[in-house]
Formats: sequence, C-alpha cells, structure tokens
Amino acid sequence: MSDLETRIARLEAESDIRRLKARYLNACDAKDLDAIRACFTEDAVIDFPPLGAFDLDGLIGIFTQMAATTPITDVHQGHNAEIEVAGDDASARWNLGYATYDPRAGSFRLLATFYHDRYRRTVGGWRICYTRSEPRAIVDGALAEGGVKAGWVTA
Repeated sequence: MSDLETRIARLEAESDIRRLKARYLNACDAKDLDAIRACFTEDAVIDFPPLGAFDLDGLIGIFTQMAATTPITDVHQGHNAEIEVAGDDASARWNLGYATYDPRAGSFRLLATFYHDRYRRTVGGWRICYTRSEPRAIVDGALAEGGVKAGWVTA
C-alpha cells in the first residue's frame, strides 16, 4: 500500500469511527436499544463509574432501567475526538457533555466526562469493544419555585 493509500485508509477509518460514536450517542438519546447494541462488539467491556463495569447485556439492562422505560430526556454531545488507528484496531479519547432531565421530579444532571474508547474493525464495520467514562464534573439540580437549585457532586 502506498503512503497516500495508507493515509486515505486511516482518514476513512477515523471518519467511520466518528460516525459510529455519533450513532451511539444519538441512539442513547433516542432510547433505541437495538441501535445501541449494534454499536458494540459482543465481547465489549463497559466501565462507567459510578455505575460500575459490565458487559453489553449489562449496559442494555442499566440503560433500560434508567432511561428507556422512563420519560427521562438525555442529551449526549461528544466533542474533540483524538483518534488513533492501528490496522483493524483503534483508540480514542472524547470529551462528552451530558445533560439529563426527569420531568417526574423536575430534576436534572449535567456531566462533563472523558470517554476512553477502543474500537475493532469487524465484518460489519467498526465497533466499540471497550469504553470507560472518566467523570470530571457532575452537577445535580432541580427546578424549584423561583428558579433552579443545583449542587456540585464530587466526580
């Protein structure tokens, strides 16, 4: 493979990984469990403090329990991807801004975190095989009479 072909292949891989991450974050916001599952390898490891570490079925179970069967609205925004591609494997660090709102209690959470991901190219395209969240700031709050009340939660 020529130097140009190698560079193009790397750029295409980076683009595919960016689209994969966007698909995953959008699927989370849409509460689309099948689309979430399709973003991962079957042997994926997910480590999301303070929730814990689990496999793909565990992620789907927790997501179902916390969001998919409730009126909770989530917004995941991934930014500033630093992607490294090495053949059929890749890694990335993403900056995630996350907001969630539960209208039942009028409560919300704002989260700033880094995602540390590893990816594997499969016959179906790139998939997440490992992801770890590194929370940096968490703010919990509630809508209250006369305004918003919020408090900093130690990350």
